[in-house]
Amino acid sequence: MMHRSGSAAIDDEIRFRRRAFLGLCLGGVFGPPTAAYAGSGAMSFPVSVDHAFGKTVVPRLPRRIVCAGFCDDDSLLAFGLRPIAMVRRGMFKSGVAPWCEPLLGESRPVLLDGVSIDYEAILALEPDLIINVFSGADELVYRKLSTIAPTITYRSGPWLADWREQTRLIGAALGRDNDAEQLISRTRGSIGELAAANPSLAGRTFTFATHFAGSGSMVVYLPGETRVDWLIELGMAVAPGVDRLAKANPGRTSVDVSLELLDTVDADVLVAWYEEGARQAMENEPLFQMFSPVRRRAYVPLEDPLSVWAASWPSVLSIPHVFPRLVPALADAAVRTKGQSEEL
Repeated sequence: MMHRSGSAAIDDEIRFRRRAFLGLCLGGVFGPPTAAYAGSGAMSFPVSVDHAFGKTVVPRLPRRIVCAGFCDDDSLLAFGLRPIAMVRRGMFKSGVAPWCEPLLGESRPVLLDGVSIDYEAILALEPDLIINVFSGADELVYRKLSTIAPTITYRSGPWLADWREQTRLIGAALGRDNDAEQLISRTRGSIGELAAANPSLAGRTFTFATHFAGSGSMVVYLPGETRVDWLIELGMAVAPGVDRLAKANPGRTSVDVSLELLDTVDADVLVAWYEEGARQAMENEPLFQMFSPVRRRAYVPLEDPLSVWAASWPSVLSIPHVFPRLVPALADAAVRTKGQSEEL
């Protein structure tokens, strides 16, 4: 029996991924995620990745990758690689997002607790790369993970890495910078197509918020938070009151606003996500019922897991999977605002 050399096997894998990548590109970005993105550029190792805690060298093409950050598996799967472990997504019964399941195929990665890191469990998996980009990790966490395997983390800050940053960093760790830029460009293009198809969103102001049952306030998200930035990319504008909150709270990504002060964050459109039971509690509040976007029916509540996850933590996989349904709902709310403004 003839055995192929390690380099020949890698060459075969690269050729396979190139063919898969080209096939998916021809299928269009809004097609169902039935195949993984794969590489069209050469993978040359070692590679060096700069991040918030220094520089990580990935010595060779990684085979056993642990995704310890939320949604990091989305970007990895988009490059045609499957993690051996990834963070459990508790909103979904399987613990896996629907847009990831087809790309995982028959593989069953270990599902990690995204709140606390089990270093011993990760060590036992014998990874050769740990991805911890969308996370709240500090330098101590990074150093502990780095004793197990080469680890990459965010550049921006804790819980601030958007889908572009995730894609670029993970692409860099795989030696796939050019493919990362191509994937980002295609995803941006799809967002642009949605904006063009829903012109009522252009220039409309928005507030993105949530409510936790039992509290007397709404949590309002600020620019720089992942929930806010994709709406800006669609052509919408942050509500003036939210902008003032951001300037008064530098470094913050959210601020509690009491129900008595909701008018200070008035907007053309209100978007709010809810955990189970919280929506009814919020909508029963008289002060919320009097809030201008709610009275105008320019209010988009999100409580199904698909919409909540994609709107909160967009990725190169969730955007084409969910946004074509989500964005028209926002546009409908913006149309209602426009119609009522013209009647006044």
